[in-house]
Amino acid sequence: MDFMKTIPERRSIRRFHSSPVDQELVFALLREAQQLYPSGEAAAFRCVYAGTADSRERLAACMLEPLVKNRLVKWLPEKVRDFVRKRVTDIPGHLAVIARNDPDGRKSDMNYAAVCGIMQNFQLVAWQRQLGVLWDTETIMQSKALFDLFKMNPDERLVGIFHLGYFDRVPKARARTRAEKKWTVLPERGGGSVE
Repeated sequence: MDFMKTIPERRSIRRFHSSPVDQELVFALLREAQQLYPSGEAAAFRCVYAGTADSRERLAACMLEPLVKNRLVKWLPEKVRDFVRKRVTDIPGHLAVIARNDPDGRKSDMNYAAVCGIMQNFQLVAWQRQLGVLWDTETIMQSKALFDLFKMNPDERLVGIFHLGYFDRVPKARARTRAEKKWTVLPERGGGSVE
């Protein structure tokens, strides 16, 4: 993979067409993404795939549950809730990625970072196969209904859900912050504040 070419070309895709995403392809991409991750240790995670009409419908219901129960959002017109439900059910595939937590906070953080690295690799290898991905971490996904749907244990953490599908149009690139803008130099002792 030519990372220097693929990384700047890749886009988050928000508009998918209805062609199904074969779960065998998703599994192959996940395997490839995992092999690209440079860690000597295996990351502890699992995935749940929703690629059928029924599974997408159940996912949408669980994602909407916190909105429906929220007192402020309760007043949203039915049309808005239908729009959100339709948005989730129209996307051909959803891949939930769940990391294992460890009682040792450092190990848990390292595993979470490894899983995020694998997820980034997944987006890159999917892009090479013209499969669009949107990595979703919205707070509405942190609901008991969703955790129950995924049969999550107390020692697990939902890292995010990939919304997957094929697309017709590549979105325009957004301006990226240059690395120099995020650069800070730690001053010598007694040299004042951090620049």
